[in-house]
Amino acid sequence: MLNVSVQTHDLSQHDRRDDLIAGGIAGQIAGLVMAGVMMAVFALFLGKSPLFPVQVIGSFIFGDVAVQGGLHVPSLLAGLALHQLGASLFWGVVFALLAHTLNLRATGALVLAGLGIGVVSQVIDVNLLIPPIFTALHGHDIWTEQVPAFWSWAAHLVFGVTLATFGWVRPKIG
Repeated sequence: MLNVSVQTHDLSQHDRRDDLIAGGIAGQIAGLVMAGVMMAVFALFLGKSPLFPVQVIGSFIFGDVAVQGGLHVPSLLAGLALHQLGASLFWGVVFALLAHTLNLRATGALVLAGLGIGVVSQVIDVNLLIPPIFTALHGHDIWTEQVPAFWSWAAHLVFGVTLATFGWVRPKIG
């Protein structure tokens, strides 16, 4: 008699892991697109260096020196790291959890969920967390002083819509 053992995999656990990976990647893509949009806005409409918005993010660590007197490379590097490895990664994973939980796969559903994440990330990060944190660290809210609210909202909506790249990334994961 032949004894055959079959090993089964928990597909929901495997799917969740793959969704989280795809969400992290989609968050990176969305963060870079968002940064690119803000760089264009600052250069074309606000008369600043295209690198200025990334330096504003870096001002979280370096304070006012990040936004005074031109290019400040340490704040630029810190801003890129904070944006991509902090907020973009976090919100990409939140998006993935939402997509996994609701089994979102259609492009329209992903775009709508992404818009929701864009709104929530603006409200939580920019409107609720940043003002008291910047004020505690630096005595004033550098972000709000340097980034017009309209452009911040627009960039966060672009970020959210771009999270829908999850639908393109996910099949490539597994």
